[in-house]
Amino acid sequence: DAWFDRQWALAVMDRALNRVAEGLKESGKERQFEHLKPWLVGDAEGLSQADAAAKLSVTTGALKVAIHRLRKRFRDALQREIAQTVDDPNDVEGELRHLIAALSHTGAGESGASPE
Repeated sequence: DAWFDRQWALAVMDRALNRVAEGLKESGKERQFEHLKPWLVGDAEGLSQADAAAKLSVTTGALKVAIHRLRKRFRDALQREIAQTVDDPNDVEGELRHLIAALSHTGAGESGASPE
């Protein structure tokens, strides 16, 4: 059960991530997405926001705002993906919590990603 739940959560996150990436690509912000993605998927440990800001030619404050907006966009995409799997729209938040829990309970040697 835990393995299946984790695979489901990873698949939903992948679809949501692709949705966000496509949206930013369509609006000409593909480069921004690539630089901010680590803060979205939990791979930013050891990365410098100041360095990322410099690469994107923005201030650190603007980068923080962009990360915040990207996280919101990702959360919205996750909710839309989950909404396609439930009969009752009121179940989306519960399923989102289930997704987060499935990713939080990793086995030995596995790493988890965070949707926020």
